[in-house]
Amino acid sequence: MKKLVAALLAGVMVFSLAACGEEEDFDAKGYVEGVLDATYHGEYAAHAEDVGESEEDIKKELEDNNIQVAKDALAQSGLTATDDEIAAYVAMIEDGYKKITWTVKDAVKDDNDNFTVDVEITPVGLLDNLQTIFTNKLQEAVANGVDESGYMAVFNEAVQESINQAQTYDPQTVTLNVTYEENSDGDHVYSINESDMEKLDSIATHMN
Repeated sequence: MKKLVAALLAGVMVFSLAACGEEEDFDAKGYVEGVLDATYHGEYAAHAEDVGESEEDIKKELEDNNIQVAKDALAQSGLTATDDEIAAYVAMIEDGYKKITWTVKDAVKDDNDNFTVDVEITPVGLLDNLQTIFTNKLQEAVANGVDESGYMAVFNEAVQESINQAQTYDPQTVTLNVTYEENSDGDHVYSINESDMEKLDSIATHMN
């Protein structure tokens, strides 16, 4: 169950598209804020402008990614789920992410045109109680004659209950490295270090 929960929450961490910008005027703080707004709160306007894509494309990319992560995790878990049940799960998690809050500090630029940006994030234990809740609900469901085809529905009920019970924890500061490079087309692009995003997401969802 712990591995399943970790995998189900892992989709957000890969969402960090490269942003175009000249090194002398790139707004690294604004870029990070845009990534976090899109990732956790479903607000895409700033990030769409940074990466030169439409809000609709950004939204679809994130949602498609989260659906695929959920499918992959469930395939390994033994739970059988319909597309509607998976979509319902992802929608609950995306709604739960909106409980997460943060403060992005000023960016610090180094001699190589890279930046570090500190993010003070307040963790929310979205699925802290999921294992206990799901176990109890599943035992009751089985006793009432529910078979394996109904386990995912029970799981989703447990997820929603866990999110409803989620508590916040003391803020933690994570340093994100925003690195600069010139791509094959000669464009200047910045991106957030993937391992930094993994660490941030792990803390944000209280999985660290």
